[in-house]
Amino acid sequence: QQQQRQRQQQQAEALEAQARRANQMALLLRQEVDVLGRCEHPNVVRLVAACLTPPRLCLVMELMETSLERLLYGNAGQLLPLPTVLHIAVQIVQGLEYLHPTIVHRDLKPANVLINGADTPWPVAKLTDFGLARIRSVNTLPTMTPEAGTPAYTAPECYDPNNSIVRHHADMYSLGVLLWAMLTGQHPWQSHTIPALAYKVAVLKERLPLEGLSERRCPPKLRRLIRQCWDHDPRRRPAAAEALKELVVQQQQRASPHQRFVEVDVYGGPGWSVTGSTQEQAGTATTTTSLQ
Repeated sequence: QQQQRQRQQQQAEALEAQARRANQMALLLRQEVDVLGRCEHPNVVRLVAACLTPPRLCLVMELMETSLERLLYGNAGQLLPLPTVLHIAVQIVQGLEYLHPTIVHRDLKPANVLINGADTPWPVAKLTDFGLARIRSVNTLPTMTPEAGTPAYTAPECYDPNNSIVRHHADMYSLGVLLWAMLTGQHPWQSHTIPALAYKVAVLKERLPLEGLSERRCPPKLRRLIRQCWDHDPRRRPAAAEALKELVVQQQQRASPHQRFVEVDVYGGPGWSVTGSTQEQAGTATTTTSLQ
């Protein structure tokens, strides 16, 4: 009888744990739907539909061909050309500039940048996966899990257990790491454990190496922008609008006269978009993501 009671207790505990996980998943899903439902921008993946009723929890998203992660690491030893890096970076920052009035992404990394037209000179990039995003209130975000995110892309202040507020500056740090990954074709902080990484970044204030990149691969102003994104003081990091301005300048300096004219016209309006994205926005294809 005692063994039977123990088994029953174990089963009850297992069911309770399963229920907690289901509730947590439902909460994350509702959060995702709430955030994505408010977003309408050429560089943010569009939410088409959602099922919030267990057991078939899922999101139906705009269909994209691949991710920046696959683009970067799918062909070992093959780096993206600098014009393509800048083209994708501009779109990423356009998405951040749109989000940052109200939303902190909190998990910006190559896997969360989706790509269409990867085999073209000017691929379309869109931000996705706002499972860790939070709606900010009065420009700040109280949270019990400030360290949430992907460690290699996590800002130093997010490792501080006493820090209960995550602002948009954390996304700008992640952007610097993302730019480094696109320029080097390497995984940031590979082979580091999370405690070792946290100590290096948050305590020793170490950053990823830029010295191995030539000026041709990483021009001085781009290098300076990356270092600014990595500033230990979050308030000293550039806003998305500032980073976008610098990236567009870098892009224009490497464009042909015809491309320069077209892109100035595209970027000049209040509703900025990237050349070639109009046809993409007209598409109606979708992809369904099951959360089971």
